[in-house]
Amino acid sequence: MTEAISVVIPAYNAELFLAEAIESCLAQTRQPNQIIVIDDGSTDRTAEVARSFADSVTLVPLERSGAGVARNAGLAAATGDYIAMLDADDRMVPNRLRLQMELFEARPEVGIVFGHQLIFQDGEDPVEHHEKGTGRVLTPCVTGTVTCRRSVFDDVGPFSIDPDTIEVLDWFARADDQGILKASVEEVVLYRRRHANNWSTQNQNRLKYVHMLKTVLDRRRAL
Repeated sequence: MTEAISVVIPAYNAELFLAEAIESCLAQTRQPNQIIVIDDGSTDRTAEVARSFADSVTLVPLERSGAGVARNAGLAAATGDYIAMLDADDRMVPNRLRLQMELFEARPEVGIVFGHQLIFQDGEDPVEHHEKGTGRVLTPCVTGTVTCRRSVFDDVGPFSIDPDTIEVLDWFARADDQGILKASVEEVVLYRRRHANNWSTQNQNRLKYVHMLKTVLDRRRAL
């Protein structure tokens, strides 16, 4: 029996980009079984955009709660054997899920599969960059490239809801501490958008990064 894939997309004031993210899921050569959008208290048309896809998208509305709570709500709504992560301002490459599922099938010991990301500026066409080989490609593991076996969350636990930490980096650090094996698809699987409101451009999040590193180091010293 084919195992099911749930895509989890947390979104906050993402009306400008969310439709592209959802469309990239629907265009997968290995179709996901479920696409979940968690609207984290948006004040724009994010929920309306998600609803415009009718039965293709499961919308989970929240009061503004933060990224950790939103991601955990997505996990709670997910019914798949695999959880694919995607941010609301990015796009999956059409063969991402197929490539990642093939790697899972070939290597049953692997719990987390990621891949390369192609960075593009908002307004550019990432597909053109990809086809011409002109885009900036990065290989480190980032959230939007990751698909996990559902069982990994049983071992690692949910995302942190501490507002002073970075929930995804904290979760990956805990996965490393648990010895969860990661592997990479050596191809671009994500088009990652740069725009004025990117997380990494916000100064307060740099302070969260420092706090998160201290938390991880303190936890590892206590082991």
